[in-house]
Amino acid sequence: MDDETMTEAQIDALFERTQPIGNALNALAQAELAVAAVDELPPEHQARLDQVLANVLDEIQRPGYRPG
Repeated sequence: MDDETMTEAQIDALFERTQPIGNALNALAQAELAVAAVDELPPEHQARLDQVLANVLDEIQRPGYRPG
């Protein structure tokens, strides 16, 4: 089926079916841009993030931890 012979309803239906794929690709592209922007964290920020991650991991590994 090519877009020259498709009805407007067919085009709309295909768009609706493929919209989640487009959304996912857009989210991936945005994430890649965000990662590229912070690819090189200053050492003091990296140290703080490492500490926050360690604290979170300690908390969720604690006996009796219940999420949420």
